[in-house]
Amino acid sequence: MTTGLWNSQHQSHAGQTINMVQMLCKVWGVGMFSIVALTTSNILLTLRLMQGRDDGSGGGGCGGIPPIPDSVPHSWTAALSSTNHSEYLAFLKAAVINTAPAMPTTRGGPSGEAARAGAERNGPPLVVVGSGFKVDEARGRWDARRRYKTHDHVFTGPYYGRLTRSSPVCLATQTSVDRLFWLTQVARYWSAPMSVAVFTPDVEYAIARAYLSYLVTCFPFLGEKVSFHFTYPRDHLPKDVPLVINHLEDRCDQPLGVLKELLKHRDSRMLSWRERMPYPQNVLRNVARKTCGTEWVFLVDVDIVPIPGLSYTLSSFLTSTPAMKCKKCAFVVPTYEVDERSPLPYNRSSLLRLASKGRARPFHQKVFVHNQHATNFSRWEAREQLNPREGGVTISHQVTNFEFFYEPFYVARDDTPPHDERFLGYGFTRNTQVYEMFVSGYTFHVLSPIFTLHWGMQVKRSRPAWREKQNNANRRLFEGFKREVFARYGKDPLNMMATKKTKKS
Repeated sequence: MTTGLWNSQHQSHAGQTINMVQMLCKVWGVGMFSIVALTTSNILLTLRLMQGRDDGSGGGGCGGIPPIPDSVPHSWTAALSSTNHSEYLAFLKAAVINTAPAMPTTRGGPSGEAARAGAERNGPPLVVVGSGFKVDEARGRWDARRRYKTHDHVFTGPYYGRLTRSSPVCLATQTSVDRLFWLTQVARYWSAPMSVAVFTPDVEYAIARAYLSYLVTCFPFLGEKVSFHFTYPRDHLPKDVPLVINHLEDRCDQPLGVLKELLKHRDSRMLSWRERMPYPQNVLRNVARKTCGTEWVFLVDVDIVPIPGLSYTLSSFLTSTPAMKCKKCAFVVPTYEVDERSPLPYNRSSLLRLASKGRARPFHQKVFVHNQHATNFSRWEAREQLNPREGGVTISHQVTNFEFFYEPFYVARDDTPPHDERFLGYGFTRNTQVYEMFVSGYTFHVLSPIFTLHWGMQVKRSRPAWREKQNNANRRLFEGFKREVFARYGKDPLNMMATKKTKKS
């Protein structure tokens, strides 16, 4: 009996021990799984931060904008391939960029007979790119602080001069190489001249040469009307390496894929300093602006897409009496974010339908509302709902609630204050220029029914430490900037001079 009872109790304790061990193993397994999952998540997050992709203002690749997407919706890109006519494909097969012009100077390209003869002479359709867009380091011009050298007009399309003489407005933008693919979207529906400043340090110079040669060849609606300018830092001069794109004639519908391949030439050593280098947004903005030859300049970021017909209707407005009479007017073009699953809205009606379904909203509304809030999108939308008739461009309303962090995309004459180039990287770049315009007496007027688009709904993301460092450095520089603006104009409409300098923690 006693022995049986002991065995029974022993078995019971043993069973409990086994159950406890099993439970502990399960807990340990769950714990280890959680640790592995958390570690993997942290690694992925670290890699994301190292890539410097963060929503915010700017057009460069050192943070401030969403990562390069895996693809762009067909509804946004379908129109691109329709311009790649057979004549241009024949031209590609016939041309080796080292010995032929980057693109034909006429829309039709070479004749079929010339193309066939060229193809037989040049052999397989292997196109070597990079011979165009070349700069001479002994030339160019330095910025005021001798930190960046710029080469103006390294490429000018065959219609750029003619369009500059006939159009009242030029679109100006700036970008790093990893955002260049957006130019096909920007140029697709913009028919006036374009001025594009590209940041090209180190091997990104070679990448820019190769990719831009590809773009102007495959997308003539871009190459015919654009002028490109290269800017690079004194400490990282251009590095020219031969880059090859195989079977280019078969890849004219793959601007995103071609760029991703070229970006692989940036090794880890280069990226280690490149991702943390302050992106000279304002230097590049001034380059793009001042190389426009028109009276009016439409200054945008590279991923802001015009709607069809925008350049025509805007040009008509800028030559009208209301625009011509106003000497210190900036005309704001409202910008909306559009869900990446949605089709490209071509007019106001289609945009408002998307907005009513929550698939379009004012730019930066969720990321940083003060960025565009003064535009008063509610008033713009209400006005259009009350007056749905399509017509020419008119002024919807004047901006009356100006804020210091206001950063609209606007059209103005090219005598506005320049972007202050002391501000590098992120923070206090665009808004300081708009602030100086406001202090100097400019008024801002919202146009209707035109608008521009940003692909994708932006969300807040954590910022890497280096970006906060840049923002804090620019905040300190602003203390001197605001005193200079006050001394220059003798006005302080936002009472900025009363703001005390933040104490160091």
